Amino acid sequence: MGLVETIDKNIDSSKIWNEVYNLLLVKDELKDLDQISLTSVDGADDWTCSVGRISKLQYPERYYSTLNKTLVGTELEKLLKRYPQYYRWRLMKLEPKKTYSVHKDGNDTADNLRMHIPLQTNDGCFLCFYVSVPLNKQYSRVKHEHLETGKSYLVNTSGFHTAVNYGDTQRYHIVGVKYENSNNRTQ
Repeated sequence: MGLVETIDKNIDSSKIWNEVYNLLLVKDELKDLDQISLTSVDGADDWTCSVGRISKLQYPERYYSTLNKTLVGTELEKLLKRYPQYYRWRLMKLEPKKTYSVHKDGNDTADNLRMHIPLQTNDGCFLCFYVSVPLNKQYSRVKHEHLETGKSYLVNTSGFHTAVNYGDTQRYHIVGVKYENSNNRTQ
């Protein structure tokens, strides 16, 4: 596998986006958050239990695998059931003209894989992968990948990467997590 692999090309992003918007983003306590937990440890609609840095989570990532009860019976539930090996599902927002810090996900003993499902994007949104560690006064080539709505993508975030939104509209992705020993994967 390379850095990004298209998995499905038949995601109804508009339908899922409308559902997510109507269920979550109209709520005053959620509409300004950059990350919203879609799954939790017990399904108790804890919308912030799995957001932020892995080191700050109360439980290991794999424990955040129960869909929050408000989302049961929705199209979003059907979508996430397509990918049962993933957990810690979140809705992630990236504001216009913003960039995440350059980072590596997870641990160094396994491939850090993320399922990305874009719901809203623009032509200025990219995942950026660094060929080498970015160091002061040294060059590092960067590979840019634009993820389109209507598709799901397997993304290897084991190396240094970031996400950027050079556009004028918000970018929303649904992101799930899994780790896999690279020796056990088929190429």
